[in-house]
Amino acid sequence: MSFERYKEVKQLFGDRVQALRKDRGITQEQLAEDIDKSVEHISYIERGERAPSFETILDIAEALKVSVPYLMNVTPQTDISTNFLTELQTPVVLPSLVEPVKEAVNTTKERRSDLERLQTALGAIQELQSLANEYGINDVFQDNGGKVLQVLILLGLRISPGREGNDAIDAEKNEYELKTINKLLSKSVTTNHHLNLDILAKYRAVKAWYIAVYEGILLKAIYRVDPTSLETKFSYWESRIRGGMESINNPKIPLSLIEKEGELVYPKQN
Repeated sequence: MSFERYKEVKQLFGDRVQALRKDRGITQEQLAEDIDKSVEHISYIERGERAPSFETILDIAEALKVSVPYLMNVTPQTDISTNFLTELQTPVVLPSLVEPVKEAVNTTKERRSDLERLQTALGAIQELQSLANEYGINDVFQDNGGKVLQVLILLGLRISPGREGNDAIDAEKNEYELKTINKLLSKSVTTNHHLNLDILAKYRAVKAWYIAVYEGILLKAIYRVDPTSLETKFSYWESRIRGGMESINNPKIPLSLIEKEGELVYPKQN
């Protein structure tokens, strides 16, 4: 680490301690007493002029009633990019820095507690996103990314690079169409908001469709469907497009058809 970077990190940590201390209504004198240090020592840390020992960091975290990872979350703003993983590393905004609505549903103390719980959860989401990146999913929060990741892992597939939607490939570059459905909210599988002849050709050309059926976030079933089993739908959509429509807005496939024509691959039948 360069000397300039070392100075920057010390200042970031000092700013973090000061913000958390003030958010909790704790004076430098009170914090100094709690961790058995002088007020001058606290002042040096908050001004970025002193690097605290690990023992002092532990004491400060305990005095401020936060976890050490939460206290050490000092990612500089200059490092923030549009990358999803980097955004998760930014410090949680403190309640004292936000003017809530007049009739807030929770107290400042409750919001602070919930934000700390959120920060802990984001650490796990960072790991989830790192895993998702390996499977070609850029954002687990978009387009059912977390569910698609689960299906990819179970089936041994990857998202096809450079393709739109949930196009997946196997080790031999065979292509598959992946769809997820929450049966608590819908009884049909959605397709594409601008279904045209090119997309329809892709639907017909893939080696198979995999439809993952969820109840909320719980995976209940995965069906493998041969494209020829969906030809009645494909032919109907094609006739509508050739009849004068430039594209069709998200035509759907009934779950009942999937269950009838598909092979259940999860859970496997004995």
